[in-house]
Amino acid sequence: MDEEQIREGIVYLVGAGPGDPGLLTLRARSLIETCDVLVFDHLANRRLHDWASPECERIDVGKSPGRHTMEQSEIGEILVQKAKDGLRVVRLKGGDPFVFGRCAEEMLTLDKAGITYEVVPGVTAALACAAYAGIPLSHRDFGSSISFLTGHEDVAKESLRVNFSKFAEVGGTLCIYMGMSKMEEIVDKLIAGGLPEDRPAAIVSHGTLPRQQKVLAPLKDLVSRAKEEQLGAPAIIFVGNSIGLARSATWFEQKPLHGRRFALTRASGQQSKMREALEAQGAEVLELPLIKVEPSEDRTLIAEVMAGIATYEWVVFTSANGAREFMKLFFRAFADIRSFGPMRIACVGKSTAEVFQALQLNVELIAKDSTAEGMAKELVATDSLDSANVLVVSGNRNREIMVDILEGVGRAIVDTLPVYETDFSDVLDAPDFEKFKKEGADAIIFTSSSTALSYVEQSDDIVLEENARLPMLCSFGPQTTRTLEENEMIVGLESSHPSIEGLTYSLIEHFSGPSPCQH
Repeated sequence: MDEEQIREGIVYLVGAGPGDPGLLTLRARSLIETCDVLVFDHLANRRLHDWASPECERIDVGKSPGRHTMEQSEIGEILVQKAKDGLRVVRLKGGDPFVFGRCAEEMLTLDKAGITYEVVPGVTAALACAAYAGIPLSHRDFGSSISFLTGHEDVAKESLRVNFSKFAEVGGTLCIYMGMSKMEEIVDKLIAGGLPEDRPAAIVSHGTLPRQQKVLAPLKDLVSRAKEEQLGAPAIIFVGNSIGLARSATWFEQKPLHGRRFALTRASGQQSKMREALEAQGAEVLELPLIKVEPSEDRTLIAEVMAGIATYEWVVFTSANGAREFMKLFFRAFADIRSFGPMRIACVGKSTAEVFQALQLNVELIAKDSTAEGMAKELVATDSLDSANVLVVSGNRNREIMVDILEGVGRAIVDTLPVYETDFSDVLDAPDFEKFKKEGADAIIFTSSSTALSYVEQSDDIVLEENARLPMLCSFGPQTTRTLEENEMIVGLESSHPSIEGLTYSLIEHFSGPSPCQH
């Protein structure tokens, strides 16, 4: 293989799985992380896009407001042209590319153009939705075959080409993709073909996602039950005797926060741990960042502090953001962690302390009280501040009360180093703003006074549609609560402790009853 061939572009036809990002194959994730171009549609979870590098070109070929789905020929042209430009292209397709994914059409287009390609399988929706809904597709006593059918072959077709009457004779389990719009016709044809009216059936809507809903019913009642429960697409219809073994609630649906929806207001890029914790308990998480965090531009002050770093007896960190930015600056100035010297470290909470513990640095004080005032009082109680040089590492919006207490009560000599700047983000640019506006949430979670103030300032833009869930305001700690209440906002829940664990526990305690998705 010569050098020119090595630089040749390539297209990867990648299965994105049924929705849950955790079901993506390792191969698929690796390709997303290293590709030059990511081509996706609406069935591929948006979270997968975040795995691509910032330099990756992202091309949406699915539906968007005011625009129909891009024509298949146009998609093919994009794939061919980007590959001819010598780029690594990932074509991300929901489920498995070869199961009703039009992968064959794209493969033929690439073949015709002489483009190199690979196909990466994905978990198809029927298998995953059945597993998450507790629906066995086969059983030695009840079903020995599985059929995959489509109820939506082509938008141009007015009627179904699949002979559902004949499939009624096949037996086993029928898995019907994209059949919601023609469900009544499908059910009628199955019964007309000889399938008993009481044959067990099910629908799983938004399978593998926190908003998953399902209906279990005899075939004759399936349509009415789907309307009653307001099930919508995407969904899989299941019909077969083995489905009668399914239970009304499963391991997935029994998670304590299943069906609940929460909006996170932290800055983009800082939501992952909280989001993962809530999703692990079954919640749907919307990203609604109300602030943005940027490194400080005061290079002169930073240089002065680093030059005199060995003179400080205490260095105090008021946030994990501050801790991370400080260590970035430290390693730009010093090549060796030993240059940190004998300074004693104090942190506002566990997440802040973890930044230093990961570097094998001892944190002498982890404040139990997350407020600036509370932390200052805990430092004073150590009786080590009299005439001591103290460095407070913070952001541009931190309260001055900590410095006042350290200098006044503790009689310390305090310097401050703002290592990051917090500003308000435009809520209209939030990734999930349109979804939040249309559907609402059970709670909006405020993690700082800055997020609360940003919400207050932009409240006129955050007007929900008529049938959206009205969210409760949830506060991460007492200072955030005070900020909201000072601005005449009603706080419905305050975290038992200002930590991700404390927040998760409090939400579970509060939302322990049936969710909007549980009927």
